[in-house]
Amino acid sequence: MKTILFAADFSDASKDALVWAKMLAKQYGANIVALHVQAIPVPDASMPVIGDLGLGTVAADTAAVHHEQLNELADTLQTEGVSCRTDLRRGAINDTILAAADEHKADLIVMGRSQMSGFFDRLMGTSATGVARFAHCPVLVVPTSEDDVTPSADLKTIVYSSPLEFDEEVVFGQVVALARVFGASLRVLHVQAENQPNLTDDAEIISQLQAVYGPEPLPVDTVKSNTVTGGIEKYLDKHPADLLVMTTRERDFLSGLLNPSLTGRMVVLSHIPLLVYQAKGDL
Repeated sequence: MKTILFAADFSDASKDALVWAKMLAKQYGANIVALHVQAIPVPDASMPVIGDLGLGTVAADTAAVHHEQLNELADTLQTEGVSCRTDLRRGAINDTILAAADEHKADLIVMGRSQMSGFFDRLMGTSATGVARFAHCPVLVVPTSEDDVTPSADLKTIVYSSPLEFDEEVVFGQVVALARVFGASLRVLHVQAENQPNLTDDAEIISQLQAVYGPEPLPVDTVKSNTVTGGIEKYLDKHPADLLVMTTRERDFLSGLLNPSLTGRMVVLSHIPLLVYQAKGDL
């Protein structure tokens, strides 16, 4: 891992995500690209428009503020021993983050996700969902802590959620490598849900994962639930973890059979950081 793209919106959610971005950058010796996307103002269509209503001036003033915030962030990271570059852009949040990640050749995107209490919170949550689905690199979505205390980024327990329906050696190999870098324990979680088909022999997929994991027995937990998301949430309530890992296959033909909105719902619902891999992306 050489480059981490950190989506900075200077909110509480962004602050929590920064803790993880710094931790990973220090562990891997990676560079952080701090990106802020300045949304394009949308005039009220019900109001008469005369000129640009000062939007150009407002945008310029806002850009100056954001430049200063990004520079302050970069200076702070540099003093903490983390190399950081800044990038300020205007545009649609999803598309701009994805384009920046491709241009910077990011190995990982880190972004925050709020508690979804209002319209703009839901908008940012939606942005995290879209980025996680369509990025060409893994995406780490960090939810805002429920209290005012900035959480520490400890990585001791990883849960890898799998439908046990596809070949997953490549992605699982990266998760195993991540666990070993941090000395973290790794467990595979399989939720047998009524709304999910069972097209592949579970034992066959588990055998493939075991071969990647190595000679030690691979811990696999199977739970039954009405829904996959419900099963994951109940499992994590009983078995606390520091990181949940999932693979999205939104672009696959079989995604319709395997509930294409599953990853998106977990981006919004997960109370712990969620690392999303794209099975057909450039990992």
